[in-house]
Amino acid sequence: MHLKKHHDRMSSDRHGRRVLLQLLAITAIAFALVAGSVSAAPAHLKRSASASQPTASAAATTCVAKIQKGGKLVDLYERYYKYKFKKLKGSKKYKRVIVRARRKLKTSCTRQCAKTKVKKGKRYPVYRTVKKKITVKKKNKLVKAKRKVRVHVWEKCKVSSNSSTGTPVKVTILPGSVVNLDFGAFKREGPLSGQLTGFIPGGYNIGQDNQINLTRGNINLGQTNVFIDDDCNGGQVSAAIRTGTPTAVGLDATRQSISTLTAAGQVTATVYSNIKLPLDLRNDDDGCNQAYITTGYSEFRQTFFVKGKIEKGTGLSRLKLTSPPDPLDVVACLSPGPPTSPCNGFQIPLPIIVSLNLTVKIDVG
Repeated sequence: MHLKKHHDRMSSDRHGRRVLLQLLAITAIAFALVAGSVSAAPAHLKRSASASQPTASAAATTCVAKIQKGGKLVDLYERYYKYKFKKLKGSKKYKRVIVRARRKLKTSCTRQCAKTKVKKGKRYPVYRTVKKKITVKKKNKLVKAKRKVRVHVWEKCKVSSNSSTGTPVKVTILPGSVVNLDFGAFKREGPLSGQLTGFIPGGYNIGQDNQINLTRGNINLGQTNVFIDDDCNGGQVSAAIRTGTPTAVGLDATRQSISTLTAAGQVTATVYSNIKLPLDLRNDDDGCNQAYITTGYSEFRQTFFVKGKIEKGTGLSRLKLTSPPDPLDVVACLSPGPPTSPCNGFQIPLPIIVSLNLTVKIDVG
């Protein structure tokens, strides 16, 4: 009896080690393929990804400041000094002069609205005093100097469906939307679905540019076979590794995702995402007809730069959006566990190249 139990335990341990060694071998091959594909990526792809991201990111993290006046959110302006060339009277010559000008104030998209308070029935801005470098006029020159100045106190914009302070927006990802996964030696498509919500600060303006602040929502990645072979049962084709369920792409709460609908019909978006990815691992070469081993999810962040154009006839009801190919450092969990819990063991990086092809419906109001 004791010998039989000892034999069963030894057999189970050998099977566990064999499964783990096979998974490690599969992963090593996958890593080699993927690493090779990224290192062999065209130079223009690497340059374009690194060169375009900072500009797009900077544009997305600063927005036109808003302030509440009455029941509306309106753009906030500031005055500043600038040089201007003025034509001398009775001459063809020009003289450089310093003038005061007015421009829209920019601030962080995360806290875009100037704080106000109501006193004796009137609304006033809330200020604080800071010391910072500003541009000042010194004789006939503009110079930088440290001064004590009053600045606005910022807060998140408040939005209500029944208020002109902001118009609610809902973005629904329609069937046919996919994420393209390029491993170099092979490519995969993963189906996407889900919904994002947000609002337009100050309300929707027809015939003008509109900024959408995306605030919450989730994008779901349907189960996708990643590494496929014919090692099972004498040639049966199956996935050795596939994405688990649920694989969720949420908004990164530490950054503000922004989309812009221009008056000319162009659509751009910078989406800061937080990805939770579990995996399904085939249980050895004879596991094709058995349940897959699930892993806990690994968590990582990615920024997507998306663009498209509003077409006549479909408008916002069926809008095509794409993102350029971009390297993504995926973290893969190889430790068994519930797919809804964080990975509690071995993880490895798997760099791949991703891009998006989305069809969305945007509901405003």
